[in-house]
Amino acid sequence: MATFSAGVHGYSLKDFSNENRGLGWMLDPSQCALLVHDFLPYYLEILPENLQAELVSNVAEAVSWAQAHDVSVLMTAPRPAALAAQRGLGGKLWGIGPSDAQTREIILPELRGCLHIHKRSLSAFYATDLEVELRRLGKTQLVVAGVYVAGGIVATSFDALARDLEFFVVADAVADYTVDRHRFALDQIAGTTGQVVSLVNLTR
Repeated sequence: MATFSAGVHGYSLKDFSNENRGLGWMLDPSQCALLVHDFLPYYLEILPENLQAELVSNVAEAVSWAQAHDVSVLMTAPRPAALAAQRGLGGKLWGIGPSDAQTREIILPELRGCLHIHKRSLSAFYATDLEVELRRLGKTQLVVAGVYVAGGIVATSFDALARDLEFFVVADAVADYTVDRHRFALDQIAGTTGQVVSLVNLTR
């Protein structure tokens, strides 16, 4: 069970199924990695069941695309904490976070065995070796799916830009508490930090 609460309102990811906008970057499968961000039951269980189902299906499609194109797949999860204080302000805002066992729960069997990045804060780059892993893989682009788009995914997009990495978010393979938060995050990324694409544009 999640250690935080949020004002959640249901919506459909179909609202974001025809997106292709942003800073003009062109996706190159040979240059990109797919990051499945915080895709844990701990985070998904607060979302409405229909939204969960859509998200799981769409993330699975993104992972299948990556595997078919030899695109490296990585996952993030928070670094487990014994005390809320170990999470700093995050502990005050969202509680102690998922346990060690909860961070190891896998929603999609296809994600078993992929590289895990253990986060300390919102951004997947902060105090992690994500950048090192991407450089070692020779990647200059990062494609992101998962949750939550208005939190950790937006934060990661700013850090990607600061590291000269082209950032892509899969508009209908991410989710948030409300459609307004989802749309705001996509607008922020498209206008400032990266490229917004839908599955149909990613996989064609």
